[in-house]
Amino acid sequence: MVASYSAPVPWEAIHAQDFIYEDQCWTSCNGGFCCSNNHPDFAFQLIPTNGTTIIYLEDEYEWLSRHGTVPGPHNMGSVPNSLTFEFGAPRPLSLLQLPCHLLGLCKGVIDKPLLCKLYPMLPILAADGTLEDVSPASIFDLTMAIKGIQTPCTIVAKRAVYLARWRSAVSPLKALRHPYLILYLRAAKHFADIYTEKLRGSAKLQDLSGKDFWKIWELQYLSGQLIDTDELARRVRTTYDELVARYGAFLENTP
Repeated sequence: MVASYSAPVPWEAIHAQDFIYEDQCWTSCNGGFCCSNNHPDFAFQLIPTNGTTIIYLEDEYEWLSRHGTVPGPHNMGSVPNSLTFEFGAPRPLSLLQLPCHLLGLCKGVIDKPLLCKLYPMLPILAADGTLEDVSPASIFDLTMAIKGIQTPCTIVAKRAVYLARWRSAVSPLKALRHPYLILYLRAAKHFADIYTEKLRGSAKLQDLSGKDFWKIWELQYLSGQLIDTDELARRVRTTYDELVARYGAFLENTP
């Protein structure tokens, strides 16, 4: 019988600190690219612009519902949409997705999701919690990197500064060294790797640029043509088994 890992995710410590913070950075990226999706080539029909979609980990949203402030009918007129991904574990990966039209002016209104606090760089942790890799934190920045398009986000240019901070003895990433968080971060990297393979393998998308690219990309991305869910489930399950072998069973015990 596999031992149980009972240490809670340190949400309080996580939400008490900034992982990436650049005061008024939206003044240097054409008005808050990450919060507005206002790239001039975006001609989306379904993906929101003049705002964005924010994503909470399920257990994070539940914790913040009790100890912080989350979007809801009382302050943003919306309820979360649950996204789940089964991969053969006791619990699926589960994210809560909400529209956000605060355009970066969220301080004092809601508590930012962890993914917003990490944007634009998503740290990928090895099973022992050490920093292994860094991946773009949004599908738009990842797509631009694959296509060789310069992202409007100016923080990306400070990647080396944040890497040095995250690798220091007082790294804020220590708060993320929990198997639940490591699993989600590594799952995001698996998604990015498979997506990269699919996008690079799409002759149609590789031949397009500008508005023409993003128009077709939106349809293919939202219809699931740019991800292999079976392969993603296989890779996530492998990561989960590795973490259980190291820490014990943990999905049953969160938050």
